[in-house]
Amino acid sequence: MFFIKNLIHKLLNKQISRIYSKRFGNYHNTPKGVFWNSSLSQDLRLNIILDKIITISKSSKFSIADIGCGYGRLLNIIEERKFKKKIYYYGYDINKDFILFCKKQIKYIYASFKIQTCPSEKIDFIIMSGTYNLAPTNNIKLWENYIIENLKSNWEFVNEAMIFNCLVGNKRQIKNNLYYSELSWIKKICENNFGKLEISKHNLLPNDITITIKKLP
Repeated sequence: MFFIKNLIHKLLNKQISRIYSKRFGNYHNTPKGVFWNSSLSQDLRLNIILDKIITISKSSKFSIADIGCGYGRLLNIIEERKFKKKIYYYGYDINKDFILFCKKQIKYIYASFKIQTCPSEKIDFIIMSGTYNLAPTNNIKLWENYIIENLKSNWEFVNEAMIFNCLVGNKRQIKNNLYYSELSWIKKICENNFGKLEISKHNLLPNDITITIKKLP
């Protein structure tokens, strides 16, 4: 059973990577290149997550693992907000085109990039922004299982908190290749697997929620 599940997830990763490679080839390192509607929505989501981290952090310096880092936009925001002395950044993505681009174009000494779905060492904060929005399948149970297993794999390496955002609606569905969760369902899943969580919304992102789950001592 584990072998079959692992095989399915590998196939999903290949499909996701293929979709993003085509998109990145067309639109390059722009919001459209990673399926965001605009730089405003992309940057707002990342800033919300970064604000959460700054509020939670118990230390003046901390590490961030950005799961599904794309072309590394979060690093530009870290630079713009002058947080580079606070942070060591790890960018992870399943798409080799993104990772090769980041390694070639981004030369910050506090940043590194790998083709992986999760870290292989403990990280203070693990984040996902839009990572699970694009669904390469219409099988909602399959996609939700993929999301849950990915979150669980990353949770093992969290020191302080895991923070991610997702689209929500009145019901769980995949519409136009976008996955929409449902508030009570995602809340129950997170509480059952990880513990107490905080859910926040922003009035400029009516279909979004940001979930913060702190690691208990």
